[in-house]
Amino acid sequence: MRFAVLFFCLLGACARAPIKSSAQAMRLTPSGFSGADDLGFPSLVTALESNIEQLKKPGASEWLDFGPRRIARADYARALDYLLVKAKEDPSGESFRAALAKEFEPYEVYGQEDWGQVFITSYFEPVIEGSLTPTKRFSQALYGLPRDMVIIDLKTFASVPVAVEQRSRGGVLRGRIAAAKDESPARIVAYPDRAQIEVEAFAKQAEVLAWVDPVDAFFLEIQGSGAVKLADGKEIRVGYAAQNGQPYVPIGKHLTSVIPKEKITMHTIENHLRTLPIKDARKIMNLNPSYVFFRKLKGAGITFFGSEVSEGRTIATDQSYFPKGALAYLEFEKPKFNSSEDTEPGAWEKSARFVFDQDTGGAIRGPGRVDLFWGKGAGAKQAAGVMKGKGRLVYLVPRAEFFTPGSMTVP
Repeated sequence: MRFAVLFFCLLGACARAPIKSSAQAMRLTPSGFSGADDLGFPSLVTALESNIEQLKKPGASEWLDFGPRRIARADYARALDYLLVKAKEDPSGESFRAALAKEFEPYEVYGQEDWGQVFITSYFEPVIEGSLTPTKRFSQALYGLPRDMVIIDLKTFASVPVAVEQRSRGGVLRGRIAAAKDESPARIVAYPDRAQIEVEAFAKQAEVLAWVDPVDAFFLEIQGSGAVKLADGKEIRVGYAAQNGQPYVPIGKHLTSVIPKEKITMHTIENHLRTLPIKDARKIMNLNPSYVFFRKLKGAGITFFGSEVSEGRTIATDQSYFPKGALAYLEFEKPKFNSSEDTEPGAWEKSARFVFDQDTGGAIRGPGRVDLFWGKGAGAKQAAGVMKGKGRLVYLVPRAEFFTPGSMTVP
């Protein structure tokens, strides 16, 4: 799962009145959607195949909730199979779109300011330079899963009358066992924050996967997966393994005295950190106590849903409201740059495409937030680093008539 944390929470518009359940998170909309796709139809077919393959595997839930509609996971996979057949029989995409119009209905999300309206940011897979041994430049370790970390599953304490701070929507705490004193029982304490991890001899607790630049490491944690390129050209691909259980704090809100609020982006924050002595840069980064541990990957980054990320088509949303593995349609504006070196776009272009809800994020909370996976490398970083705007999101839901009687239940 990607630990998707972004800097732009403080930049979004004021949220609407909160909703209490996923049943309120969507509604059927008559306004529909255009069906245009700026990425091209072949990539949609590939992403659809991957999504269906994962849907057919056992998942955390056997149901997908689309607001008031609940559809069995197996039935939804069958509906997408139908679309895939239509997509493959007509490369132009017209059969696919006709099947959508006939057999599916658009459900717009509750939104941030109004129905359908969402605040969109973006993430990517960075490729950074590194080493297998520490150097003056590559002084920051990328750690694997700590051997001393324990997960406390709050669900197992459901019948036990205890009061515990719940730091995770998933109902888990992360900590480690503190050494017992005298004859007292061992205690489980909160896992160290970023600053503590930096000063501890942490290599005793976790494997060092690679050594990288400290600022690069910080932003790699934010993206959740990426690659470390070694001097011999080889790459070590890494992805999210765990998080230290500490709350995420966006450091951008601490930098408004040096960066105007409207200018805060990933690029401006990174540029500022690189103007500072590393000691001072660390002090700023340590304002975010959250810390991510990695694992080696053989392929692309793995989403919360379990599939590999699909370039330009995977989105991250709040799992409390929106179903993983669902097909959706996203309308937004994408940045256009005059050169590959620019950190500010020369223009914004209206765009729309089919996407798949497959991921989650530490800062992607509420029924009006979306994080779009842009891709890998420098070009993806350039675009993802400035994405922070309004868009429209609708989910594509099979009509009740598509299924045989009794195969779909409505709460």
